Amino acid sequence: MILLLLLAGTAIVACSPVSAGTGVTIAAQGDQKYYLGEEVVFSGQNDVSDFTYLFITGPEISGDGGKLTSPRENSTSGDPGSFVRVSTQPDRTWEYILYTHNLGVNPGPYTVYAVSEPKAKDQLGGISWGNASIILMQPFVTAEIASSPVVPGEPFTITGYAEGNPAAVRLWIIGDTRTVNATAPVQPNSSYSYTFGPEITGQLPGGRYYLVAQHPMQDNQPDIVADGDYVKNLRLTDGAATGSANIFRIAGTGSLKGRDAAHALVTALGDPTVDDTYAEVPFFVTDTGKAPQEQPMTTVPRQQQTPTAPLRCAPIAAFGIIIGIVAWGRR
Repeated sequence: MILLLLLAGTAIVACSPVSAGTGVTIAAQGDQKYYLGEEVVFSGQNDVSDFTYLFITGPEISGDGGKLTSPRENSTSGDPGSFVRVSTQPDRTWEYILYTHNLGVNPGPYTVYAVSEPKAKDQLGGISWGNASIILMQPFVTAEIASSPVVPGEPFTITGYAEGNPAAVRLWIIGDTRTVNATAPVQPNSSYSYTFGPEITGQLPGGRYYLVAQHPMQDNQPDIVADGDYVKNLRLTDGAATGSANIFRIAGTGSLKGRDAAHALVTALGDPTVDDTYAEVPFFVTDTGKAPQEQPMTTVPRQQQTPTAPLRCAPIAAFGIIIGIVAWGRR
C-alpha cells in the first residue's frame, strides 16, 4: 500500500501542469501542449509585488533559466532586463502572451517560472514564485486526395491539416509533362482544403503524379519557391550578398520531370538550411477512373524524432520494485 501511494504521488507531481510557492501563481491556458508557432497565454496571481518576472528552463537553456522571449539569453538575478517583466493588475492578477514562432528552441518539455523579484532559478529561496510545465511540439502537415485516381477534366480536392498556425500551405502537383502550384489557406482549426478545377485537370495527361504539401513552419515564409523555370532556395545565394539560389530547373529545356522532380523538391525541403516541412502523396491520373495495378502509397509527413518520455518506463520500474519487495519479505 505504501508503495502504491508513493507511485500515485509521483504520477500526480509529474503530470501536474502547475506548481506554486506562496504569493505567486502561474498557469498556461490550454492542455500545456503547443506547436512551435502558436501563442501560449500565461496568467496567474501575484499578491506580493507590482511586477511578475518570467523566465524559462528546458533543453539547451542555461541551468538557471533564460529570458522567456529569448531563451538562450541567460536570466541573471538582479537584472530585470534579463527577464520578461509583466505588470501586476490592481486585482493582483497578471497575464502574458508568448509568441513561439521565433523562440529559437527545439521541441521538448519546458518549465516557465513566475517570480516576485528578478531572481533566477538558483536564487528562489525566500521569495514567492510558481512554475508551469509546457511541451513545445514540431509543426507538421498532412495531405490527402479526396478522390483517387484523378480523372482528366474532373475536379479533385486536396485536404489535410497544417499544425503550428501557418497562414497557408503550398501545394505542388508534379507530373512527367506538367507541374502545377497552388496556395491553400489554413483555417483556425488547422485544416485546409483546395480544389483543382477542370481547367487544370483537363491539362493533366494520364500517368503517375506527385503531390507535395509544403508547410512554411515557424517563420510563416516558404523557403523553397518556384520562380519562372526554376525552383529556388531563398535561404541560399549564388555568391551574391542577397538573392536566392537556383536548386533545379522544373520547366523548359533540361528540366526535371515526374519522379526526378519530386525527389529533387523533397530533397530541397529537407536541406539543413530550410526550416520548411512537407508531406508527399503519389497518385495517378487515368481516364478509366481506376489506378494501375501498382498502387502508390501515401507517405507520412516528415517529422523530427522526439525522445521517449521517461515516465513510459515507470510501470516497468514499479514492477521491478514490487518484485524486489516481495523477494525481500520472504527472506
